[in-house]
Amino acid sequence: MAWECIVPGKEIEDVKADKKGAKRVEQYLVSDNALYFEGKYIPLNLIESVSIHDSTYNPHCCCGRGIPIKKLKIEYGADKPLILMVEKDKNAVKLKNMLCDTRRSEDEEK
Repeated sequence: MAWECIVPGKEIEDVKADKKGAKRVEQYLVSDNALYFEGKYIPLNLIESVSIHDSTYNPHCCCGRGIPIKKLKIEYGADKPLILMVEKDKNAVKLKNMLCDTRRSEDEEK
């Protein structure tokens, strides 16, 4: 599978090797350099902020009640933020912490 960077011109060097060390949180993968989702990725150094919001998922043919989920809003300098859906509260917090911790450690190295 060819992984596509959502920000053209900001691709990481060796996507295949980087993804091998990634950790899974629900359907998302987080490595030392990128967040992988749906055949795409965003380099972690582009992420400006991450916030968690309560939401509901309303699948088609549903009886009117939505399934409670969490949405991660990831700002990375584009017009529209990246929105990821996470089923469990603890996974939303875990994913946010993974993204923020990696960014913090990069800032400390500078």
